[in-house]
Amino acid sequence: MNPVPACMRFFSPPPASEASGGERSGVGGGHGHGASVVPPPLAPRLRRVTRPSPPTGRVNPALFLAILMLLLDALPALADKLDDISARGQLIIGVAEASPPFSFREGGDEFLHGVEYHPIIGYDVDLAAQVAKRLGVEMKKVPIINADRIPSLRDDNVDLVAMGMTRSPGRARDIDFSLAYFVSPHKVLVRHDSGLTNVAQLAGRTLALVRSASVDKDLKEAVPSLQVVLFDDYLAAFTALKERKVDSFLADELLLLSFAQHSGAPQDYSLIAGYDLPRTAGFGMKKGERRLKDLVDRTLLDLEASGEAAKIFEKYFMPLRRPFVIKPD
Repeated sequence: MNPVPACMRFFSPPPASEASGGERSGVGGGHGHGASVVPPPLAPRLRRVTRPSPPTGRVNPALFLAILMLLLDALPALADKLDDISARGQLIIGVAEASPPFSFREGGDEFLHGVEYHPIIGYDVDLAAQVAKRLGVEMKKVPIINADRIPSLRDDNVDLVAMGMTRSPGRARDIDFSLAYFVSPHKVLVRHDSGLTNVAQLAGRTLALVRSASVDKDLKEAVPSLQVVLFDDYLAAFTALKERKVDSFLADELLLLSFAQHSGAPQDYSLIAGYDLPRTAGFGMKKGERRLKDLVDRTLLDLEASGEAAKIFEKYFMPLRRPFVIKPD
């Protein structure tokens, strides 16, 4: 009989006597008395591993929204311009020194012991003071020229520009505007003895214009040979007309009439026919400062409702009549 290979002996089943109850002590044949039989090692059980299903690429919208809200709640609130103003206790406004009646230095530009002797006042300045009052802060005036109005807002050098700024579509792409607190069309002022009575006669003549403003497209097309002379402020432009250094001066109607009235000889000036461009003015503000704009607009509407806005207008424009009211756009 051939011997059983070792590998088969390892896997051979136990003898019949061991497969029966004879392996327990005191049971079965006499040869099992006192013997302890060690059972063979049990074969390891194989477990079936379940792998997670691969992601499907879909996100539960409700779960995503809930997580997003938690993250947003955890972020600190971002400070804006209104918070900055409240924290510093000052509303900084950009003003002009020589643009009456909107913003100008009262009585000149003298200084006493290095301190401003004649303050900057005006229609726009008084309205801005009401905004500062609503905020419960002081107002600081920073003189700037027209060309620096938008850069000063962008660079956070001022919070508001209070200089009779025209709310033009081009500027509205760069900054925000308050509601209109001044409504008056652009017109052209000339000296009465110049003989100029309509726009066509401005051909080859000079026109005073404040720097950073623009001549309307229709006026350019009507008078291609018109020569524009730029000035830093309205007072300088009117002075040039008064001294006959230019033939005409373009600005809003109420402003032109106000200069003529305060010149001491209003009969020396007249508006010419053929040019009338709608114009509204408001406070300039940095783009996107919604809370500040809302507060400024509410202040202006409240001033209109109380009659205070009309009183401020009369203070600087009398005897001219106020032809508008402050209202929502």
